[in-house]
Amino acid sequence: MVDFTKETITVKGCKVAVQRGGTGEPMLYRHGGGVVNSVQPFMELLGQDFDLIVPQHPGFGESEFPEWLEGMADMAFFYQEFIGHLGLTDVHLVGTSIGGWMAASIAVCGTQNIKTLTLAAPGGLDDPGIPKGEPFKWTALETLRNVIYDQKLAEAIIAMLPPDPDTNPGMIKNRKTSKILAGPDRRDPVMQKWLHLIKVPTHIIWGEHDKLMPVAYAAEFQKRIEGSTLEVFTECGHLPYTEKAADYARSITDHVRKHA
Repeated sequence: MVDFTKETITVKGCKVAVQRGGTGEPMLYRHGGGVVNSVQPFMELLGQDFDLIVPQHPGFGESEFPEWLEGMADMAFFYQEFIGHLGLTDVHLVGTSIGGWMAASIAVCGTQNIKTLTLAAPGGLDDPGIPKGEPFKWTALETLRNVIYDQKLAEAIIAMLPPDPDTNPGMIKNRKTSKILAGPDRRDPVMQKWLHLIKVPTHIIWGEHDKLMPVAYAAEFQKRIEGSTLEVFTECGHLPYTEKAADYARSITDHVRKHA
């Protein structure tokens, strides 16, 4: 077992909840629209090899919503300050879903303190020929059933949710911030235009049955980030860290070790 601590730190006037555990080189994890507010199996696995740092983004979960947050660029620059605040260097940056989009945006802003990058089903790209899911039109229950391939697992997670999750204050907060970051059409022309600036070793992970961001977008990211590698998980939807926790952690670790 890996011991994780939880604390609140203040960066750019915003109080942010942070979990941290494990030993080794620092790994900064960017969660998706669903907040990581407890220790998950993939965290236990990654914490065996890395100093794993898992903040709840500004505007999500237990973290404050800062007045300066207006879009993804603000979040990217915030995390550049976050990295400096913690005095981190040679960071292994990992992000999933909107957190993958965020990680790519952070790297576009500058990779001076980033050693490797891993993106799992990131958003931000838009191709009319590759229609995406519509998460802001789905209810919370529809979202879970659409992002998870294994429907037995989806129903097990749904059974643990609070009654009427669409009225839960925490879920409303996360959804509101996700909409601000993603924008009305969930596309980021700035990131898309400048992805080629990312020169650190980059690994892309995707679920074969992703209904939110179809796996065809994996090739689009790989094409734009020179030298990037790709692994696609079979029988997996949009949440590889949930459905394929061991494979997810192994894929990230293998990528980092290859470039250690």
